[in-house]
Amino acid sequence: MSEEKDYTFCLSPGNKTRYPAGPFDIETRKPHYEIDISPKHVRNQVEIKQFFMGTPGNCLWVWDIKNASDYLVFIIIKKDGELVESL
Repeated sequence: MSEEKDYTFCLSPGNKTRYPAGPFDIETRKPHYEIDISPKHVRNQVEIKQFFMGTPGNCLWVWDIKNASDYLVFIIIKKDGELVESL
């Protein structure tokens, strides 16, 4: 049996990653992506930059994430309100 996770992936202290959330239509501004960090007390120590990659009609929503805290953080990514599973 596998345990259900309530996060997308973990990021160790001092590490950084680029996470491609998924396709995004610039014209309709859909789907809706959101990101959250746990534990809450280190949020201000996790740097998140979001941007689009690609061309109109073929865009990808991307985040660069850097954990500058001393804690393991859990990255929670949602697409239209649903948790995105790890890549």
